[in-house]
Amino acid sequence: MALAAALFLSPAVHAAEKTVTIKVTGWHSKGDAYKTEVAVRAVKGVSNASADFARTIIVVTYDDRQVTPQQLDKAIGEAGYSAGK
Repeated sequence: MALAAALFLSPAVHAAEKTVTIKVTGWHSKGDAYKTEVAVRAVKGVSNASADFARTIIVVTYDDRQVTPQQLDKAIGEAGYSAGK
């Protein structure tokens, strides 16, 4: 019983997963959106990133114990684009 309770309360089981939508500026093609998506997915702790070129946004799901919003913005910047609010 104690083992079951320990597993239930394990931090790995209850990841602090968040999903955010980030406005991105500087995209001129779907290739730009894809490049941003790949860069953000490479951040440790990001479980999914989906860029929408038409809406100029990227939706990112991540573990907020491993990743900060500033790290996501940095990854977008390093890909050559700007994260907006």
